[in-house]
Amino acid sequence: MLFQRDCGATTDFSSQVSVIEAGATPSGAGNVFVADTGNGRAKAADWGGPWLQLRWRSPQSLLIRYDKAARVFTRANKMAGVNVSYEAITR
Repeated sequence: MLFQRDCGATTDFSSQVSVIEAGATPSGAGNVFVADTGNGRAKAADWGGPWLQLRWRSPQSLLIRYDKAARVFTRANKMAGVNVSYEAITR
C-alpha cells in the first residue's frame, strides 16, 4: 500500500509503502519504504511526497521504483514473505 504522511510545517511530505493484509489500514510509518523530497531535491508527486511506483511481479515479489533524488529513510528487502526490490529513477 502506498500512502503519504505530513508531519507538520517543518517537514516534507513523505511517500511511504507498507506490506499489510488486504483491507488493513496502515498505522505508523511505512514498514517497507519511506522517503521525502530531501527539501526539494526530488520533485513532489501529486500527493506531496516524492514520486514512486509500485509493481507487483508476483504475489511474493514487489518492485518499487522511486525518484533517485529522494531522501530515503527506510528500505526493507523483505516484509511478511514478500521480497522487495528497488530501482532508483532519474526524473
